Amino acid sequence: MRIVFFMQDTGAVFGAERATLDLAHGLRVAGHCPVFFLIEELRLSDRTGGLREAVEEDGFLLHRFTIAGRFSRSLARQVRQKFEELGGEVLHVIGSKANLHAWLSGIHPVVATVHGWLFRNDLKERMFDLIDLWCLKRCDGVICLSSHYEELLLAKGVPRPRLHRIASGLRHVPQASQLVRKPSGEGSIMTFGMLGRFSEEKNHGMFIKAAAGIALRFPEVKFVIAGQGHLQNAIEQAIQDIGLSDRMTLRGYMEVGAFMRQVDVYVLCSTIENLPYSILEAMAWARPVIGTRVGGVPDLVTDGVTGLLVPSQDSGALASAMTRLAEDPGLASEMGRNGRIQIDASFSLTRCVADHLEVYIHLGDAEAAA
Repeated sequence: MRIVFFMQDTGAVFGAERATLDLAHGLRVAGHCPVFFLIEELRLSDRTGGLREAVEEDGFLLHRFTIAGRFSRSLARQVRQKFEELGGEVLHVIGSKANLHAWLSGIHPVVATVHGWLFRNDLKERMFDLIDLWCLKRCDGVICLSSHYEELLLAKGVPRPRLHRIASGLRHVPQASQLVRKPSGEGSIMTFGMLGRFSEEKNHGMFIKAAAGIALRFPEVKFVIAGQGHLQNAIEQAIQDIGLSDRMTLRGYMEVGAFMRQVDVYVLCSTIENLPYSILEAMAWARPVIGTRVGGVPDLVTDGVTGLLVPSQDSGALASAMTRLAEDPGLASEMGRNGRIQIDASFSLTRCVADHLEVYIHLGDAEAAA
């Protein structure tokens, strides 16, 4: 099948982008023909290119559509023309802008994946969420990643027959020989780390407060935060203000493997999540996860088995969970091993590709019969 992935290049490659690239890779290995259509906004010219570079590096066929503003009827016409020219069989959209332009194009079948909304008190973001929801109700198929978003989308009016829950599958699963941690500092008995976008919903302040709470009790424990985003200066200042500059390292972008080899425990403090790709990656690296009990996190982290779950915004509970693993490295290792077993059993790329193909083929047959 020729599946066209349609999304915006916002200048960075985070979980949604990595999940889409992995799915496309799996489809290609299975003998299908993934193609990428990328929206590039001129007003964001200083930030575009990150996804384009990743697509090109993976060797996928790529078509770029440049627009001056956020929306363009001309773009919808161009997308339809190119889709038909290439013999596209399914248009798979990610994000509200791609979703709206897909609807304007009149292409069928359209499959949309919901990677999550942030629910922030931002009028522009809420408008885009409403646009996305309006379009989702009109898509031929809607893929959600977690039970949390499945229930949410059903409650919001997405028709049950069109909704499919398919968890992400990982392309890069390290070999057992790669799972050994490289010490991040001499004398460090355990390192806790966060990896991801420096933005409000990731709630780095909760991690910083919890780290300060256990730093005196465990003088050899270290902490690392890696990522990129507009809150980098604020996070750096918070680390300094709380007195952790000598114990907590703030890094920019780090490749996943390089980060995981430096940490013993992965921490996620988000206030909202769908199915966090970073948790999947941590489990693949056999790292136990301490995560907030939000969104789809409980779909991944089995409390007491593959990690520990704590209430959102509760830095005291996070400090207690971190203390538990710092006191019992053997338990941390056991949880990490359990997480890797769960990844191999339930989150393989082969399974993810097969589930997507079932949706694509069903919708393609229905479109042909219409």
